[in-house]
Amino acid sequence: MGGERSKYVTVSLPIGIAKAIDSLIEELGYWPSRGAFAREACLEKIREERRMLREFREATEAAQSTRGSKPRRGTNPGISPRESGGVTNPQGNDSSPKRKGG
Repeated sequence: MGGERSKYVTVSLPIGIAKAIDSLIEELGYWPSRGAFAREACLEKIREERRMLREFREATEAAQSTRGSKPRRGTNPGISPRESGGVTNPQGNDSSPKRKGG
């Protein structure tokens, strides 16, 4: 997105979502337009995701500081490579962080 002159982008929404936004605007009158509603909703979502990311990073840093060193990528942080026989993720499950609702 570098080098562009416009300060705005266009986003496509399903008609059902646009109608729901229109209904809220009409009923509540908090927003002057769909665009204002969308900007506020996006900013709220950005703040929420940044907060979750910050909390995840803080928890990860706290866990690493209690262990004293960072585990090698792909290894179970609770088991040293020697103890696991060199097997990474011996449970065979996905240990990546999970997000609510997704």
